[in-house]
Amino acid sequence: MFNIAEYLTETLGEPVHLIPEPEEEVRKLPFYLSNSYNLWKGDLFHKPVIFIENKEKELLTPDQLKKQIDNFSEILGAPVILLLGGIESYKRNRLIQKRINFIMANRQIYLPDFLIDLKDYLKHESARKGHLTPPAQFLLLYHLQKESLDRTTYRQLTTKVPYEYLTVSRAVENLVRFGLCNTEGAKEKLLRFGDNRHEIWENALPFLSSPVKKTIYINENIPSYLVKLTGINALAHYTNIGGAPLDQFAISERNFHKLHRQGLISMYSEYDGRHEVQLWKYNPICEDTDEFVDRLSLYLIFRYEQNERIQIELENMIKKILW
Repeated sequence: MFNIAEYLTETLGEPVHLIPEPEEEVRKLPFYLSNSYNLWKGDLFHKPVIFIENKEKELLTPDQLKKQIDNFSEILGAPVILLLGGIESYKRNRLIQKRINFIMANRQIYLPDFLIDLKDYLKHESARKGHLTPPAQFLLLYHLQKESLDRTTYRQLTTKVPYEYLTVSRAVENLVRFGLCNTEGAKEKLLRFGDNRHEIWENALPFLSSPVKKTIYINENIPSYLVKLTGINALAHYTNIGGAPLDQFAISERNFHKLHRQGLISMYSEYDGRHEVQLWKYNPICEDTDEFVDRLSLYLIFRYEQNERIQIELENMIKKILW
């Protein structure tokens, strides 16, 4: 088990002490419960709690877990908190729907009995200070999917990405502040990423946000070189999920307002129109196709979607990436 007492104390600012559940208390439980879980006794916000950890790798269904946890609580007379290793986000969502208290090692604390819901917590201080800026997120996703930016100078970056030198410099500083890259050199700085791209993605996830600033509707056609297909139909392209009749298009907010000023887009609405358009905080990234938005940005759009099928397909999409 990860150091749950240290993790909760650091995260919540509340001292937590755990001891193995006394044997006389364990004997009160049915054999199928005492034999299937490791148990600890502790306190949280001056209330006694029971921490349980399943000995098996595979979790039961949420309904089965809910029934067993209710049995634990009724017999031992205290709220029960389930301790988890790494599990897929859609499985976590199902636990949340059942209002099951759980803690996922260094990633999420969901304790509805204590009105606590903290997602993607990391130990270092910078994890508490928001998200990457849009240019920094663009640089990171560009590096992970389109072309390695490792050992690239700031001036070389300006020839690869749609940002001027000052914006590139600030974006790299933002990435460094969140511990996602380093720089080398003094006069001519080099951007340095680690070798493990999947690890970079996992470390960056708490700081990444959906690229969508706003969704609108228009009647005019936007020049095809400025837009990419996004939304459920892009997800259908990368996975086995079904698409929708209405295409969604992604365009950077900056490019859209430029078209509007030029009169190429006369009107737009927040409610209806022939085309649904997502205004992105950065330019949509081309990955292995010129038609669809990149997979990682798409994941960020849908990652808090409650639909279980979408969550399964998102996880499958990420697993198929050749990091």
